[in-house]
Amino acid sequence: MPVFNRQIQLLRRGGVLMKKTVIVFAGIFFLLLGLFSSGWCGALDGKSYSGKTGELGKKINEDEVIKFENGKFTSVGCAEWGFGSGPYMTEKHGDRIFFVADTFSEKYGRISWSGVVSGKDAHATYVWYDNNKFNKPEQVKWFEGTMK
Repeated sequence: MPVFNRQIQLLRRGGVLMKKTVIVFAGIFFLLLGLFSSGWCGALDGKSYSGKTGELGKKINEDEVIKFENGKFTSVGCAEWGFGSGPYMTEKHGDRIFFVADTFSEKYGRISWSGVVSGKDAHATYVWYDNNKFNKPEQVKWFEGTMK
C-alpha cells in the first residue's frame, strides 16, 4: 500500500502543476487574443472630434472635444472638472467603429461613454455617476462632432 499512496501523491502534485501550467498558458492566450482582436483599444488612436454636447432632451449648451490617444479616451470638457483619460475599447462593424470608455474624477465620480464613429462623424451618449451614487445617474448627455 505505501507504493500506491506514493503514486497517488505524485499524481496529485502533477495535477496541481498541470493546472497551474494550463492557467498560465490560458492567460497568455487570452492576453494575446485581446491585443489582436477587434476589441483592441487603439483603433481610433490619433483621432479627435470637435462638436456640441448637451443633456438629453435639452438644447445644445456646450462645445466639446473628444480625443483618442495611446489607447486612452479624453473628454476635454470633462477634464476641466477633474476627469482624467481612460482606456477605451472598440468594435468594428462595416465602416462604423463603436467605442466604450470610462473616465474618473476623484471628486466627481465616473462618466461612462458609448458611441460610434462613422466616416468623419462621431456620435456618443455619456452618463455621469456622482461619487458613491452609481445606482442613479446625475446626468445623461449626448455628443455630436466631426473629425478635427
